[in-house]
Amino acid sequence: MLAPGRWVTPWSLSVALTLAFVLAAFAAYYYFLLGDISEPLSPRPAAFNVPVRLADAFLHGRLDIANAPDLVHLEFAPYEGKFYATDPPMPAIVLLPGVLLFGQSLNQALVSVVIAGLTAGVVYRLMRGLTDKLSIQVWMTLLFSFGTTYWWVSASGASWHLAHTVALLFLFLAIYETLVTKRPFLAGLFVGAAYWSRLSIGLAFPFFLIMFSDQWLPQSGEQSLLRRIKFKPLLQLAAGGSVFLILSFIYNYLSFETPLPAAYHHYNSQFDPPPVMFDISYISLQIGPPLKAMPIFQSGAPYVLPSWGGLAIWATTPAFLLALFAGIKDRRVIAGGAALLAVSIITIVWSARGFPLDFLPTDFPLGLQYYPFLGLMGYALFVSIRNGNKLVVACWSAIIPMALLYFTLFARPPQFGYQYGIDYYPFLLLLTLSAIGDKIRWYHVALIILAIIVNLWGVLWIHDFASTNYLGLTWVTW
Repeated sequence: MLAPGRWVTPWSLSVALTLAFVLAAFAAYYYFLLGDISEPLSPRPAAFNVPVRLADAFLHGRLDIANAPDLVHLEFAPYEGKFYATDPPMPAIVLLPGVLLFGQSLNQALVSVVIAGLTAGVVYRLMRGLTDKLSIQVWMTLLFSFGTTYWWVSASGASWHLAHTVALLFLFLAIYETLVTKRPFLAGLFVGAAYWSRLSIGLAFPFFLIMFSDQWLPQSGEQSLLRRIKFKPLLQLAAGGSVFLILSFIYNYLSFETPLPAAYHHYNSQFDPPPVMFDISYISLQIGPPLKAMPIFQSGAPYVLPSWGGLAIWATTPAFLLALFAGIKDRRVIAGGAALLAVSIITIVWSARGFPLDFLPTDFPLGLQYYPFLGLMGYALFVSIRNGNKLVVACWSAIIPMALLYFTLFARPPQFGYQYGIDYYPFLLLLTLSAIGDKIRWYHVALIILAIIVNLWGVLWIHDFASTNYLGLTWVTW
């Protein structure tokens, strides 16, 4: 008879859990591709399949999309009589094997949930590399896989949603190579791959530069700053990232005769007047959705509806509120900050229910309800810089540039939650892990479970009920 524990080793358990998360995430995401939950249907296709069409173009030796003007509801950038995809091509590259086998009939949404399942496995491996506590590893993986809008986006599989799905797989791989295996070249390579899925992720590069500083700027009081710099790790990081950066230059030049990304410029040129893509005057408008957008409340069934206009990040993932406390050790500050956040959240929900807020001053820039969020973020960053908490500083150095860029965009897509924020969710996850520390408590678990319930609600209401007009009710609205 085998001795207890002979087969259940730490290594075998970690492999089993990795596979379990991959399969569980795939199964859950795949389930919502079936459409009507009351009938077993084949997986629905993605609504917009530009990456499939671009992959098919690659296989036929082209960069432009054939018959683009005849296609419905697809965005293309016209240039010299040809039409090009507006988004970067990495999702299309990922789809190449499938398109080679199945042609343009490849179900892009099905590929999306496969990628999302793999991402869940990578998230678990990352958590395992950062903490020895199995409970924290499991809960944090559940948080990202089922407690964020990554679930909804991955189960959609549309062109821009697939870009998020692919980008985060590579971004988590880059973070794993940075924090666990500590290999600069591979980290840079995966960052480059994520960048070629979502260009804005290039703004997260400071995170990797900071986290590799122990290799390229070792601590020593005997040498000057310049003498301490080790160029090999910097060159490895840059070499990895430059692979896809150089490919991007070539791809853009062959498409638009410029090495810079010009697709959206040519797409916008079709309009009169062309919209301004980025403008700081948009900030006051765009800062609302990620911080205080609420669902639609109504007196009749189904009572609470997701809004296509977006939902606050903390509303779809309440556990991310913990990220605001990462690096803060003073219990009085934590208690005071939690109280201010609670008051702010209550007033936001109160306002969403249609009740007036005449008791609040109205002459504050941007709105008084934002200040607890921004104040805590600023204080956490300040004390982390002062205390040398490199991880917290690095995470905010990635989040802030991306958030500011998105605040200057001229438009928002129909979305569940705040779609642009998905690109910096990995860093919010790391901050949340930092705030939890070495012991997960009941209120941490409660926030994670609440996040899972909220995202299950969004996926059900939009992907299943709304798509099939279930019970003849309205399930999502503006």
